Amino acid sequence: MSEEFNTQQSQDNTYQDPIASTEGKPKKKSTAADVVATVVAVGVFYLFGLVGGLICYGGYWAVRAVIKSKMSVAAKVILSVVLVFVFLALMVAFILFVAAAQANL
Repeated sequence: MSEEFNTQQSQDNTYQDPIASTEGKPKKKSTAADVVATVVAVGVFYLFGLVGGLICYGGYWAVRAVIKSKMSVAAKVILSVVLVFVFLALMVAFILFVAAAQANL
């Protein structure tokens, strides 16, 4: 075995799962941005329904994933702006679809 694969063994040569924690499950830290995104998504849900809330909340998590990635700053900014425009276009398309559906009723 190469040296890089032996790093998962303890002092007594038994395998230790690198994902398993001795202290139990790792605790997820909730930030203020997560709370605000949830509140805004609930507000959008009441205004535009389930699909509107999912578009809003999904857009937040897509942009958040890009921002927390290990890309260069320029790539993060460009990809975040593109994602924001894509999710805004989805929201506008959804609003227009609902408006057209209600006009036909």
